[in-house]
Amino acid sequence: MSYKAFFDGPNNYKNKFDFYEQGGSPLLLEKFIEIIEEQKNEITEINNSWYLYNNRYLHDYLKDISKNGVVVNVITIPLEGYDNSKPQILKDLATGKKRNERVTKYSLAREIFREMYKSDEYPNYNVYFFPHLYVRSEYVNKFSRGSLPYSLHVKSAYIKKKTGYIILLSSSNLAVRDLVKYESMICIQDEANFENEFKSFYNHLISNSICIKNYKKTFNTTCNSFDSIDFKNTYSSFITAPFYKNSANDLDKSLSEYILSAKERIIICAQHLAAFNYQFNAKYHSTIKESETRKGVLGAVIDMANKGLQITCLSQTFAPPSNEENNFRGIKFRRPANTSNFQHFFTQLALTENAEYFVNENLHSKFIIIDNKMIYCTYNFTPTQFIYLDKVNISIFRNMPELSYEGIHCEVGMHVVIENESFLKLFEENIEIIKKRNETIQVK
Repeated sequence: MSYKAFFDGPNNYKNKFDFYEQGGSPLLLEKFIEIIEEQKNEITEINNSWYLYNNRYLHDYLKDISKNGVVVNVITIPLEGYDNSKPQILKDLATGKKRNERVTKYSLAREIFREMYKSDEYPNYNVYFFPHLYVRSEYVNKFSRGSLPYSLHVKSAYIKKKTGYIILLSSSNLAVRDLVKYESMICIQDEANFENEFKSFYNHLISNSICIKNYKKTFNTTCNSFDSIDFKNTYSSFITAPFYKNSANDLDKSLSEYILSAKERIIICAQHLAAFNYQFNAKYHSTIKESETRKGVLGAVIDMANKGLQITCLSQTFAPPSNEENNFRGIKFRRPANTSNFQHFFTQLALTENAEYFVNENLHSKFIIIDNKMIYCTYNFTPTQFIYLDKVNISIFRNMPELSYEGIHCEVGMHVVIENESFLKLFEENIEIIKKRNETIQVK
């Protein structure tokens, strides 16, 4: 089959509180490697982008592949963006053995980066840093990892074959020192209408990144501008990046149009749902002159709920509106960062008759089903993902007066659109499994 889907979750493991050497999605790591192994004699190049890259199993496998003449390109964020807090003991799923020392995401990534910085043993294996920071408010709070957030949140791979290609998108980073969540990964192989966009994206991403051997700790990341690249998104895929002008703004329009075209049902699943009635600040944009409140993709969902369509929402985070708190007394939810946006969305959704909402603290998969169409995403549905600003200039942050920022606000993300009955059924079955888990709470 040209389309494949794989799922992982805490229910696949004995103890959901264990941290594994194989990472936060051991089953997806296994499938990722299997896909490459099945056709490794046909593969000429592997391009993969991971927001976090600290999985030794994956790293060692890609090193071995590169020894056979396959060009391997890994794009990730600089070490400074990796969390160095809350070290944990890792367990090896294969042997059951545990490490003696505790590790962090930072310490694991540092080992890999140090090796690649010093070694010349793998000439076909390249590690790149995409150092773009993105921020749009002087009131932002200090982050737990790094001074400001990095925009590279995409988890995907574009694999060239002698004839044909493979594309992989994942909700999981496969990162080590993450607990296992409900994750998904999809594989598209040799289908028309996908390759050109992904091939171009990876060329553009690498050309705007810095090879690890050329990266210095003193690199100035406070200026984050790029030359604009002419890039056309298609019906089948959509990619946002700071070097694609207005791409995040266009994503808001494109995704909303898909939702407003629904005839029967909408299922929306993500870690966070908050892209509703958010502010777009035009003072940081070169051509858009008027600031506005955008309804967002969740505003489109509300519109369709009011028209009587069946709406199903699933998320990891939830924040009860003040008038609903008594209904959830004694229940502890993971709360979204955009609490106000979320509460406004849920308040409106609660007024509709044909909507249902499920919360699972371990949910991390991201997609929208519109009738019989799947839009599989690497991004969450928060305002941040849908805002492109090309002239942000913040001379001082209120909570971090030692920092300044100048550049482009845009997160790197992507989605693909798939219309395939058997592929869609796999996701429908996965949704039903999550709905029935003991830790899942139906809030509407």
